[in-house]
Amino acid sequence: MQKSLSEAVFENLKELIKAKNAAHESMFKFHWKKLWPFSLIFPQVDFIRIERFMGEVKDQALAQKKFIENNLGQAFPNEKDFLNAVPAYIDALAVSCDKLAVIARFKQNILEKTQRRDVFGFNKLLTDYQNAQSDLVRAGAFVQVAWGSLMATKQNSEKTQTP
Repeated sequence: MQKSLSEAVFENLKELIKAKNAAHESMFKFHWKKLWPFSLIFPQVDFIRIERFMGEVKDQALAQKKFIENNLGQAFPNEKDFLNAVPAYIDALAVSCDKLAVIARFKQNILEKTQRRDVFGFNKLLTDYQNAQSDLVRAGAFVQVAWGSLMATKQNSEKTQTP
């Protein structure tokens, strides 16, 4: 059975968010692994790789947005609400990826000693990232509501078709 456009988009969005969340966790979680002697055992966070990876996730998200624009005419009418909610979510994801990449660059510069520790500057970067995350969650709520509505419509149509 062939997947509908909305199902393909939803699966792609899930993968993009998994990738972004993995980078987020690498940056902000598992602090105890960064302390001695654990730092000798566990690999350190590779901030350069996270910065590049966020650029890649952003590019894939924007490609997904173009894919939706190019194929919107082939979508079923009940998929339109979901597909129209996705571009704002993708834009918010792209901004969030950019903000996380900036934080990774900041931390890498500190490691390379090309930048001094600037608590206020870092706090501003974290606040910007937090705001981007909030925007992503808000846009995600619209996508989830539209997806739930689409799935409810699909289940109702399946119930009426079965004898």
